[in-house]
Amino acid sequence: MGCKKLGTLLVWRRNCTLNDIPFGKKTSISAFALVFVLCWSLGSSHDVYGLSKTGLIVPLYSYPGSYWDTLVKEKTNYPSVPIVAIINPDSGPGTKDTNYLYGVQKLQSSGIKVIGYIYTANIGYGTITSYIDDYKNWYNVDGIFFDQMSNVKGNETFYASLTNYSKSVGLNFTVGNPGIDTLPSYVGTVNNLVIYDNPSLPPVPSFEGWHKNFTKSNFSFIAYGVNTTDATYIKNMTNLVQYLYISNSTLPNPFNSL
Repeated sequence: MGCKKLGTLLVWRRNCTLNDIPFGKKTSISAFALVFVLCWSLGSSHDVYGLSKTGLIVPLYSYPGSYWDTLVKEKTNYPSVPIVAIINPDSGPGTKDTNYLYGVQKLQSSGIKVIGYIYTANIGYGTITSYIDDYKNWYNVDGIFFDQMSNVKGNETFYASLTNYSKSVGLNFTVGNPGIDTLPSYVGTVNNLVIYDNPSLPPVPSFEGWHKNFTKSNFSFIAYGVNTTDATYIKNMTNLVQYLYISNSTLPNPFNSL
């Protein structure tokens, strides 16, 4: 992967060189997967996971291998960029697999925060907490990603309880993914909410409503099937979200590659 610095932004794209993309012009993703991260001052006093920095949240749903190694390499090249990797053995921890253990350890050693995927729609509390235990005992991840999170009034306590349980066993970072906008009452039930997980880019104003009553550390987005973007859009969104991910990969499985 190469990179292009756009102001304080790095656009990662395979075969990209530093002079390929003028600032402010639309960036073509062509046939290559695309992700966006921030380039911050190496002299910053903030921690690598400081909340003032917008970073990358990566659905790393492939089996441990070359894509995982690529992410480790880029983290090593840009250590100040916060990266959260979501691993997904089987819509949950699946069965114990030493390749996942070694892969998680490699990601963590490079400074990447690793969280384990759990599908939560219509799944009982006991089942979910058993999955949390498996992620802790088998892979010692840093937190949990609650997919298919509810966004209707009345389920806030359920997810707050799951977060409390996760933290009680040492998995201290939780992300909930309703995939669409949610209610203000869900803020705080997890550390971070993915309120857009869909094809194309979310409109900037969709993050400028009630959301601005809270810090950006509460919000993220995941976009796929994106073929062009520009630096102005990314700069605007980094003021509104803690993590983002943008890819030109498409359905049926946009998350099995980088």
